[in-house]
Amino acid sequence: MSAVRFQVWGCRGGRNTHGSRIGNLTSCYSLRAGDDLYVFDAGRGLLVLADAVLGADPTLRGVARVHLLITHGHMDHWEGLKDASWMWKRGNGLELTLIGPAEALGAIAAAHAPPSFVPLELLALGTLGRLGHVELAAGATLALPGATLRTVALHHYSGAADGRRYLDTLGYQLIVDSGPTVAYLSDHEPTADTRAVEDAVLAQSDLALIDANYGAVADHAYGHGSVEYAAALARRHPGVRVLAAHHGPLRDDDAIEAGLRVHAPANLGLAIEGSALVWDGGARRFG
Repeated sequence: MSAVRFQVWGCRGGRNTHGSRIGNLTSCYSLRAGDDLYVFDAGRGLLVLADAVLGADPTLRGVARVHLLITHGHMDHWEGLKDASWMWKRGNGLELTLIGPAEALGAIAAAHAPPSFVPLELLALGTLGRLGHVELAAGATLALPGATLRTVALHHYSGAADGRRYLDTLGYQLIVDSGPTVAYLSDHEPTADTRAVEDAVLAQSDLALIDANYGAVADHAYGHGSVEYAAALARRHPGVRVLAAHHGPLRDDDAIEAGLRVHAPANLGLAIEGSALVWDGGARRFG
């Protein structure tokens, strides 16, 4: 059986950037366990991941099923779907399942409907072996091949003050059979009311990705958190490997790295495109 491996393919929030050492592509992270690939969000990083799955990347050889976990309806979290090479390469045979809140799956379907484009179901004909959809709400538990998925509600919105428009946004906790538990909490603006949910999820996780769109807690806005808050979570849960993710598109590498130096406990790091963590089953931790 292949190693259980977590990889970062896109770690920017909002929009794609260029010239960054840390990351330029919108959100996409994966965990490979056996024949299954669990993917957290489908931003532009998905293009790189799909090419790796269909190409010569030995760490992804043998993947048969891809489970795409979409957090919410904002397009930077699903804009890679139509361009992923597995939607275009004939006869690749992958089984792909889109999982997420009904609002997000509806937004995806509407965006690909004519005249804007063509439905993903049409692209999948002759390319994928199967394309499925699963709607989830907060508080759900879903059995997947080789894993169990649990969801929590996150605090995310567009606009400010009276113009806020809240989105149905899910945080995910993926529990791999005889393996690690990975938490994904993005996009999310923490408040006093959300602390109990955050702590409950991290208390039962080995790795957690936390929204760090901003540098400081004082800057929290538009449904996003900060590296300062990610550090606070890491201090509250010293046994969890925490990665600050969803780096704001206006934050350059120096600012992101400075935030880590100022706030970081030993168990906090940065999500960096191209990086990987391998699960050590004996030590029960990511190396």
